[in-house]
Amino acid sequence: MMNTEHSLSAILPMQIVMITGMLVLLLDSCIPAWRNAKILSPGLSLIGVGIAFLSSLHILNNPPVGKLFGGAITADPFSQACSIILLITAALAILIAMTYLENMDLNHGEYYCLVLFSTSGAMIMASALDLIVLFIAVEILSVALYVLAGFARTKVRSEEAALKYFLLGAFAAGFLLYGIALIYGGSGFIGLNPTTNLAVIGKSLSMISQPPAMMIMGLGLLLVGLGFKAGLVPFHMWTPDVYEGAPTSVTAYMAAAAKIGAFAAILRVLNAFIPISGYWLIVIEVIAVLTMFGGNILALTQDNVKRMLAYSSIAHAGYLLVAVAAACNSGSKQSILQQATAHSSAFGAAAFYLLSYSLTTIGAFGVLIWLSKRGRDIQTLNDLKGLARTDPAAAYTMLIFMLSLGGIPPTMGFMGKWFIFNATMQSGQTWLALLLGVASIISIYYYLHVVWVMCFQEPEEGTHSVRAESANGVQTSIYVAVGSTLLFGILPNLVQPLMDAASSLLRP
Repeated sequence: MMNTEHSLSAILPMQIVMITGMLVLLLDSCIPAWRNAKILSPGLSLIGVGIAFLSSLHILNNPPVGKLFGGAITADPFSQACSIILLITAALAILIAMTYLENMDLNHGEYYCLVLFSTSGAMIMASALDLIVLFIAVEILSVALYVLAGFARTKVRSEEAALKYFLLGAFAAGFLLYGIALIYGGSGFIGLNPTTNLAVIGKSLSMISQPPAMMIMGLGLLLVGLGFKAGLVPFHMWTPDVYEGAPTSVTAYMAAAAKIGAFAAILRVLNAFIPISGYWLIVIEVIAVLTMFGGNILALTQDNVKRMLAYSSIAHAGYLLVAVAAACNSGSKQSILQQATAHSSAFGAAAFYLLSYSLTTIGAFGVLIWLSKRGRDIQTLNDLKGLARTDPAAAYTMLIFMLSLGGIPPTMGFMGKWFIFNATMQSGQTWLALLLGVASIISIYYYLHVVWVMCFQEPEEGTHSVRAESANGVQTSIYVAVGSTLLFGILPNLVQPLMDAASSLLRP
């Protein structure tokens, strides 16, 4: 009984998020007065996220001792760092949704409970030590996102986005589950009782010279499923259509939260398989290069800002995969100390970059919502023509977000790329670091193209400054995002405790 209580207290942040989601759903469904007061559901959601955030901070500073639920889940500093980033993302996503849903006449309480449920799924993904738990977490995240993608149920594009996401997501889930089955079977050939526990598998792999082929195949299929969630090439086909068709507030949340959960899982899974990285590391490096360049090149020709940011998110997934490759490199030319240093730096860089990307992406989509008016979404570059003349505050805010996504100082995006570049150099993968730099240079073109349209083109005839109604939520989110982007870009040491927590995950 005591062990169960200890385990439950260690996963308190996830429980708070889930229970808040249930409360929002029940209260909105059963109490008409609650449903009519549109502020109550997002307000309660923000309170729940805030309490979970404080709980995660407490656990980060006082990590639990011993196994949780028989070793199926953990509350280590890495999981808490990812949870903190996810909770910040959820709070900003709720704030922008308060404005967007009101303007699009979609203000229903179930939206907020779905955001909370998907956030809890991503938090479990970051904490899962067992592959079965990981699969359940992926489904919790995914099912909520499928519904959110089709939340504008009267719009054909939203329904199309939900259907595409669901069908391809179900297909990817099959790969994930089949990969877990093969790993389970393969673990029986390395001196273990068949298991899906990552800690046990990682320890056993460090004591053998050659893994069974079944386990390598299982890891490959597992990466296909997680690669779909992260939007890696060639598993990215769904991304532009779903991002464009889904409601803008959903796209903002999906772009950040799904990527955080996916990369937290990828980092934890591949960390366990480092002893056999010689069999799969080259595949990760190739996918990283294809993802960086594929996303950036496809983004060059887009005139829809949501599609451009979708391809941009693919490129950023490639940058994050470079950090994964740096963390998992076990090249023979490096000493054990050098490998450990690169591993620690790469994990810290990945955490910083996930926070940077989440703040910047939600901020950029938030500006589109800020400029939208009742019944009309701002999505295309034509909508942004001459914005510096009609709405200078929105234009210069978007400018900061574009500079950060492009990795231009003094923004947080620049520091994030610098940390990944530095970790990759420490790992001895100089060629990969140079390709990261080249891909980043390519991306600057389409980010600055948005700036050029806003600042140097004439606005369309009859265009005047239009702000979203009930804009307090989105304005608060944008102010937090732009302030953090600049502050942490100039003073990145403020995020050091989070980076240290993420980098505490040791090599097996």
